[in-house]
Amino acid sequence: MDENQKQNLFLTFKGVLDSIIEDKKKKPKNLKNINRFEAKINLCLHVHRDEYFWMNLIAKNGNFTLSRGQIDGEHDLNLIVTPEDMLFYSNREYSTLDMVTKRNKYGFKKLRIQAGTSGHNVGLLLKLPKVLVLDKEE
Repeated sequence: MDENQKQNLFLTFKGVLDSIIEDKKKKPKNLKNINRFEAKINLCLHVHRDEYFWMNLIAKNGNFTLSRGQIDGEHDLNLIVTPEDMLFYSNREYSTLDMVTKRNKYGFKKLRIQAGTSGHNVGLLLKLPKVLVLDKEE
């Protein structure tokens, strides 16, 4: 994957994440979850059999920042997922149960979860879908 492709992938995921967060902020029922969600997450996209693309998500006080690369210091989680699976998860085509039990095209679980350095990972896993997954249409 060349640098141009990596930048396009990053911008795509940044756009998706920003869109989901903005949509959630418009609904009063989500504001509490959005504003209370604090996390430092390394998000790894498994782009080819032996190639990975790292990004990091930092959330605090309702502000979300997606950047390229890994967080070197203290972080809460490492999530490894294919780009396709992450998009299907975000738009509710895949459930959380699908993500943690079924396999992706490379033979790994669709969502691989690794503990971070902070020890605050179990609670974040329960809150993550409330922040990164689109709400059902009403």
